[in-house]
Amino acid sequence: MGKIWKCEKRLFKDHWIKNIRSTHKLQITDGSVPGLYMRYSPTTKLVTFFLACLIRSTGERKNIYLGRYTEYETVEDVKKKARVLREQILLGGNPMAQIKEEVKKQVIKESKKHTYKELFQMYITKYAKVYKKERTVKSNEDQSRLYIEPILGDMYVDEIEEQHVLDAYPVWVEKTSFSTANKVLSLLSSFWDWCESYKYLPRDSNPCKYVRKGKTQTVCKKTTLDIDGYKGLFAALERGPIETDMHEKYFRIIKLLALTGCRSSEIRCLKVREVDLEHKVLHLEDSKTGARDVKLPDLAIKELEIALAEAKMIGSEYVFSSRGNIFQGVQDIRKPFQWALKKAGLPQMRIHDLRHSFITMGANTGQNMVAMRDAAGHSRITTTEGYTHLADEQTFIAVNNIANAICA
Repeated sequence: MGKIWKCEKRLFKDHWIKNIRSTHKLQITDGSVPGLYMRYSPTTKLVTFFLACLIRSTGERKNIYLGRYTEYETVEDVKKKARVLREQILLGGNPMAQIKEEVKKQVIKESKKHTYKELFQMYITKYAKVYKKERTVKSNEDQSRLYIEPILGDMYVDEIEEQHVLDAYPVWVEKTSFSTANKVLSLLSSFWDWCESYKYLPRDSNPCKYVRKGKTQTVCKKTTLDIDGYKGLFAALERGPIETDMHEKYFRIIKLLALTGCRSSEIRCLKVREVDLEHKVLHLEDSKTGARDVKLPDLAIKELEIALAEAKMIGSEYVFSSRGNIFQGVQDIRKPFQWALKKAGLPQMRIHDLRHSFITMGANTGQNMVAMRDAAGHSRITTTEGYTHLADEQTFIAVNNIANAICA
């Protein structure tokens, strides 16, 4: 719980304001100008002034921010500004609206100095790299470079309006999908909020706010593979490099996802240093739930040995490097995955359904649920249980075993 403000009333003088050393949060009201008060923070050691007033034109009570003590030569200058504002209010004026308009003009004037591309680099440095995971930062940079910058990159940020985003959104959808376009829109919105916080743009000016996000009409139901489904899928994955022009590493990634239950990005962006074949473990440095270890089955070891040899040959830090760029992991495996499903005669499913299938297979074959939780990298066993889809016969066997035990 934060410290409570300690309040008092005192005539503002420079000699004691400069020497405040309290360990308490202070709110002190001036004894000469009605409504004028200051706040002191023991954490930042800053003194900030406000004017409490009633705006007659609107009937609202407001606390007008007057600035920090360091912005004035003396406290008398603060009092002078407060008296001027009080006089405006008494005459029916609304200094809040005036101040807001002045700030808006200043912000717009300042924003003309920066293009989207320039400010986005600052957003990455000051915000994304501080608050987001490394993989998310890389994804944001790619989304900006591939989709936003070709359309908005050289525009000054104050010139970007809702109409520009409305025109850009269908272009993004056409190039990729609704899912990716929605992520790009969210990134642009987050960037804009950051710009407002740093006063590069005025508040409530986000052009993404009312842009409607689309949704793919064809929705894949959650699907899990049974033994026959796995056999068909792996047979198709073996034929992929032979019957298509797609590189075999894409099909190898899908095999590893099926064999380990890992999330797609954990294999696509797997780094060489994270692989420990001697102990049959992947030491993932950055997963959805943080750093974690993945135990490897013997069949996965074989696939990784081949992949590591290829990565070493081309000098990439990624086990599966992106096409034409050895400095990043594979970005998308949907095309080879959909080809394999069609080849195997399997229904449409998401790549993430391989993770569901892995955990469900563990449950259906009687594996320990705690071990399955650890294998999946879940923090709670209830999450793992939510992934499982027990076959009907397994449920019938379970209820019969319970009933027989009761009646024994």
